[in-house]
Amino acid sequence: MKSQAVLAVLLCGVSQSQAFLGTPLAAKQAVARSTALRMQDETQGSLFHEDFENTKGVEVDESGPLRKILLNTSTGCEAEIYTLGACVTSFTVDGYDSLFVRPDAKLDGSKPISGGLPHCFPQFGPGKIQQHGFARNLEWELESSRPGASPSVTLKLTENEETLAMWPHKFQCLYTVTLSSSILCTTLKIKNTGNSAFDFQTALHSYFRTGDVEQTTVKNGAFLFASYLDKTASPPADSTWSTGDITISKPVDYVFSGVSGEVTVEDAAARRKLKIKNLAGYEDTIIWSPFGDDNMGYKNFICVESGKVTPQVLQPGEEWVGKMDLSPSSL
Repeated sequence: MKSQAVLAVLLCGVSQSQAFLGTPLAAKQAVARSTALRMQDETQGSLFHEDFENTKGVEVDESGPLRKILLNTSTGCEAEIYTLGACVTSFTVDGYDSLFVRPDAKLDGSKPISGGLPHCFPQFGPGKIQQHGFARNLEWELESSRPGASPSVTLKLTENEETLAMWPHKFQCLYTVTLSSSILCTTLKIKNTGNSAFDFQTALHSYFRTGDVEQTTVKNGAFLFASYLDKTASPPADSTWSTGDITISKPVDYVFSGVSGEVTVEDAAARRKLKIKNLAGYEDTIIWSPFGDDNMGYKNFICVESGKVTPQVLQPGEEWVGKMDLSPSSL
C-alpha cells in the first residue's frame, strides 16, 4: 500500500495552479501539499491506477525534498529523473555517470535543477518570458510507467494559471525516458491543445560529465564551415566554424543552427565517449561552457544541447516530437 500511495501522489501531482517553485517558501508549500495528499491517499485508498506501484525497474524515491523516479536494468544501468522539471539528473552505465549536476545546483525546489537534462520550453534563452521558459520550474505529473527489461516512465505537463498569465496558450508536453540496454532514450511530445496556433522553442540543456573539459572534444562533421551564433560576442554575432571539432579553452556559448544528427563527445581525461543521437525534432546544437567558473564546476562538464531554436509553429491539434538518445562507451 505504501508504494501505491506514493505513486498515487505522483499521479495526482502538486496542484499545477500553484506549481511554480521559485522561492524557498513555495518549496515548503509544495512539500506541505504533497504530505497532505499522501495522508489523504493512505486513509482513503489509491484513486489512481493501482498497478503503478514500485515494480521491477521502476521505483519512486521520496527520501529528499524533491520526488524522483529511479529506473534500473538487470545489466546495471540506472537513471534518475526528478519530477520537478522532468529533469534526468543521472545516467549510469558500468558505474560511470555520463550526466553532471553542478555543485551550485539547488535540489530543494527553490530553483530549477542546474544539471542533467533540463528542459527549455517554450522559450530558449532570454526573451519575452523568464530565461529558458517555465518547464524546468514546474512539477510534472506521472502519466505512466513501464517495468521490465527496458523500464520507462512518462511525465506530463500542461498549462496552468501561471503559464497562461505569461504565455497564453494551452499545451501538453509528454516526456518519456527509457533505459534500453546501455542506452538512454528520450522522447518529448509537445501538442497544441488550444484553439489557436502558437510557436515555441525547446531544448535539452544537457550537462555531460568530463574528466577535464580542456581535454574534451565535441565532434560532428557538420560543424565544418557551419554558421553559428556566438553569444559570447558583444553584441552576439554570426560567424563560421573552421573545423569539424570543437574544443574548450575559454567561455563559449555557440548556437549551431541546422547542425544535428549524431554528435560525439570524446573525453580523453576520463577515457570515455558519448554519442548524442538526435533522431527527430532537434535540429540545432548548442555548445555552452562557463569556462573558468569554479563555483559551477566548469572543469568537469560541457553542455552539448539538443535544440529547436528556430521557432516551431503548431496549429490546433498538431504535435511536435523530439527524440534524443545517449549511448556511452569507453574511449
